[in-house]
Amino acid sequence: MKIQHNSDYALRREAEYPSVADQLDMLWHAMDKGTAEKIEPFYSSIKTVKENYPKLPTQPIT
Repeated sequence: MKIQHNSDYALRREAEYPSVADQLDMLWHAMDKGTAEKIEPFYSSIKTVKENYPKLPTQPIT
């Protein structure tokens, strides 16, 4: 006999998704690389922020 645990489907599914911030970042990078259509004004507004505040170079850990 096989026992199945029927916990709440929605909670289990939600726990597997990346955060909304990570999902949006993946979407923006796909648009930036040309693998997804650029959706405006989403793409341009994020691009402006990234250009105004570029990432600092990564420093090696000493």
